[in-house]
Amino acid sequence: MLKRWAVQLRQRRYLARCQGTAMARYLGEEIPDLQDDLHQTKYLAVDLEMTGMNAQSDHILSVGFVPVDHLRVVLKGASHQLVSSDLGVGQSAVIHGIHDRDIDDAGDLRAAMDRLLDALQGRVMVLHCASLDLAFLQQACQKLYGVPLLVPVVDTMGMEDQRLQRNSSGQHGQSLRLSESRRRYNLPDYSAHNALVDAVSTAELFLAQVSHRFGQQPGRLRQLPTVMRW
Repeated sequence: MLKRWAVQLRQRRYLARCQGTAMARYLGEEIPDLQDDLHQTKYLAVDLEMTGMNAQSDHILSVGFVPVDHLRVVLKGASHQLVSSDLGVGQSAVIHGIHDRDIDDAGDLRAAMDRLLDALQGRVMVLHCASLDLAFLQQACQKLYGVPLLVPVVDTMGMEDQRLQRNSSGQHGQSLRLSESRRRYNLPDYSAHNALVDAVSTAELFLAQVSHRFGQQPGRLRQLPTVMRW
């Protein structure tokens, strides 16, 4: 976990290497600190659809995100972007329903990442199964901007795992998939494998988890065990 001064040092170093880009705009804003009030912090729930699970050989097909301000989902700020690809979608179409014809006229990866970074300014990213999506986002940032993505992240899957571990003496054996995690909070079922729908689903799950964990009690970002800095 990086201290504030270490984050700021990296911000300056990375900023010098990516001037004139969306990453520079992102790095030019203050990154939330772990001492911040988690109820007042701004978040961005994000989801990706990819051709597979290997960030080295597969690629991003769509990016969905929705802001969460003062622990409220802001649907008017939601975005869903398809990403063009010369490599095609392959067999992954059976999972997410995105076909080659759907991305023929889509924008490129830089356009999608630029928009994501602009929306992410001053926010904490919320992901479900953060390690997977972060691997693709880091790969994209290194390729497009020459620097890694420096961002605090909350992983709703990790939050759910820890809650279940506490409630079952370490052997919960329950599914941590997004849909099953939502059902434990009586959240409605949504169609899966659409990046925007899954981003909204993740945002709602996060709010339910925070409410269950803190209720009306104050809290800091550092109290969320799955907040990470990259």
